[in-house]
Amino acid sequence: MIKKHNCILHLILILTLFSLSSNSYSQLKGLSQFDMESLMKEDLLMNQDADKLQKLESMPTGNKINPDFYYVGPGDILAYQILSASANSQYVIVSPENSILLPRFGEISLKDRTLTGTKKLILDMISERNPNTVSSVVLFKPRTVIATISGNVISEGTMTLPASYNISTVYKLSNKISSTTRSSLTESFAYLIFTDKKHELAKLNAGTGSPNYYQYCSRNIFVKHDDGTSQNADILKAYTINDPSYDQYIREGDEIIVPFEPDEYPRISISGAVLNPSTLPYKKGDKASFLLKIAGGFNEDADLDNIFIYVPGSMEKEKLIVDYSMNLQSPDIDLTPGSMILVGSKQSEQSSDVGMVAISGNVKNPGVYPIANDKTKLKDAIELAGGFNEKAYLPLAKIYRRSNLSYSTNTRRDFEKKFQYSDLTLQDTTRFNIDQNQKLPIVSCDLNALYNGNSSIDNIVLKDGDLIVIPSNPGSVFIYGQINKPGYIMFENEKNMEWYIQRAGGIAEGGKSDRARIIRGKNHTWVEGDDDVMVYAGDEIYIPRAEDTPPGIEMQTWAMVVSALGATAAVINALIWIIR
Repeated sequence: MIKKHNCILHLILILTLFSLSSNSYSQLKGLSQFDMESLMKEDLLMNQDADKLQKLESMPTGNKINPDFYYVGPGDILAYQILSASANSQYVIVSPENSILLPRFGEISLKDRTLTGTKKLILDMISERNPNTVSSVVLFKPRTVIATISGNVISEGTMTLPASYNISTVYKLSNKISSTTRSSLTESFAYLIFTDKKHELAKLNAGTGSPNYYQYCSRNIFVKHDDGTSQNADILKAYTINDPSYDQYIREGDEIIVPFEPDEYPRISISGAVLNPSTLPYKKGDKASFLLKIAGGFNEDADLDNIFIYVPGSMEKEKLIVDYSMNLQSPDIDLTPGSMILVGSKQSEQSSDVGMVAISGNVKNPGVYPIANDKTKLKDAIELAGGFNEKAYLPLAKIYRRSNLSYSTNTRRDFEKKFQYSDLTLQDTTRFNIDQNQKLPIVSCDLNALYNGNSSIDNIVLKDGDLIVIPSNPGSVFIYGQINKPGYIMFENEKNMEWYIQRAGGIAEGGKSDRARIIRGKNHTWVEGDDDVMVYAGDEIYIPRAEDTPPGIEMQTWAMVVSALGATAAVINALIWIIR
């Protein structure tokens, strides 16, 4: 009896749920009855299509989409959800006619509608049919469009890109050098040199307050749409004030024209104690507040009581009142061509008489010590560290100087710049390039000569940031090449190269003693092993073979000698004949 009662309750519950579901669909359709089987079949097919859509491959989005500025077009995939009817998302593709077929609503035109306008249109239609429904609409995947870019870019041509890309992104892609770039290697190399020069000039201007330069095209890219309308893309302004209307999303058939730099055009600038001093093309409507935003903030030396805007054509100036967040507190001023804002700096000490040196290795108290910058000498610093310990080996000691080393993307250009006015021959270029690449920020100083030879010129003046390294005695010399017993030999003081060669069993067959060299462990220089030249611990001794000559060279040499002798004999014979 209880089981029968439970079965009846389950049946009632199922019928109730079925009835509620039917009522919700009836409210959505606005009908009292409909074919439930047909509706379920329709939803199943739509879910299958949705699975296919989700598996579609797409390019990277490129930019976050602002729905107020993104225009919906053919190929966009929209997703919508009506929670009162089904928890599943449904998908529709915008047709080539720029419309959608929304199930149970029919065709909806989306011509000239932004994504925001499209969402509102669809949601209003659903709400009008059923005011109590809960629904939402999103852009699931942006369409792919064909756009053309030309002018002042590396890669002109037609590209297929997502409609979520804005003009600035397409511009960046067109200036990217890759294996698919259609421009020649010469053009690509020229662009690399151009960007490297820009980097070098920016480095020279860093910290001076001198303005960075923005190209003319950063505010003057022309965009022609396929419907005959056109726009101007101001990439710099769009980025500065975060307004996508100045950097539009691309559409079908867009023609993007990047202008070349004119010889003369109006400019405005902001310079001085700001993070991003800038010179940029002037556009009508520019205001002082825009230039302040371009600057990106004040640096730590900025004097907020010394900010002036200069009037073009004269030295007249007007004071600007600006807070620490670069918000203009005085009236905003319309700029004219040539307007300039100058942010003054507070007077501050740019250098200090006090510095520090680090001493590591074999001194009694290694560490960091204060010095009088450009006054304290090397011996004085060693005394601060308590002097050397018993393991110190001065022939290998070095001093490293703080240096602003920077990575260059164009090492070939660096080489050519230094070789430009050289009187060396082309045969010297390889060795010069090797030497150039092996430069280290070491100080020219010999601690062994200073302490053991009393060389006053090696008692150098130290600078802030110097690092003094006092190594241990390695206790050996390495000998190799054409030697009978190559390898490490125990170091003995005041011995020359010949002594070590004999200790290693003498020169092997094929070795040339006149070509043997000492390679100094301190700086890797090569030294001829004369009798009065001593070998130090850590040095290397190299004994090479005879010079290698390409096949045929020796025979050609002998042929030239024979020819010269024959010519000489002929001349002598002629002279004898004349005398007779």
